[in-house]
Amino acid sequence: MERIGLFPLYMVLYPEAVMPLHVFEDRYKLLINHCFDSKKEFGMTLIDPVKIFHTGCCAIVSDIFRRYDDGKMDIIIKGTRRFKIMHIIDGKEQYLLSDIEFFDDKPEVQNESLLIDCIEQYNKIADSLKELNIEKIDIIKLETKVPSFLISQKSGLTLYQRQELLEMRSENLRLEYLRFHLEKVIPMVKEAEWVAKIVKNDGFMKPDGIK
Repeated sequence: MERIGLFPLYMVLYPEAVMPLHVFEDRYKLLINHCFDSKKEFGMTLIDPVKIFHTGCCAIVSDIFRRYDDGKMDIIIKGTRRFKIMHIIDGKEQYLLSDIEFFDDKPEVQNESLLIDCIEQYNKIADSLKELNIEKIDIIKLETKVPSFLISQKSGLTLYQRQELLEMRSENLRLEYLRFHLEKVIPMVKEAEWVAKIVKNDGFMKPDGIK
């Protein structure tokens, strides 16, 4: 078990994903500065108007590329390891702390034909939405061990679907989920504006009550 600082946000981070963040709350400015200086991970976890989700992804601060006079900052983070929250500690620091356990996928043989199907479906969406400049995936150049997380980032998933994928402990199960989703999305891409918006925004479509 390990203790880390938590940064709950209305977003889902995946291992190996790179993402910009604007940090403006004092408690999170403190957390980010501490993690950047000490090269430590912090925990990103989804929060909505009802709850904090207990499965998240750790992140490192790759860069602080802009600091404002009032202490706000623009940063780049990179996802590292998935974790399960075992216990949340409030009051010890300005930000939340949590005792967590890391987890990996269960051992399995990757289904190559399933991966190929998903990439082909994904590339069809990229071709259909050329105005969004979505980069197609070349299976020969894939370097990641978890291609499902890469595919899902621009597949029109809602935030809660992204969370479902994050919690799955099987790459084949995630690819099955994505293939089913992509097969449904492709016929809708040219007709439904909301699909294009979700793809463009990496799934960050905000529900009522979130600002």
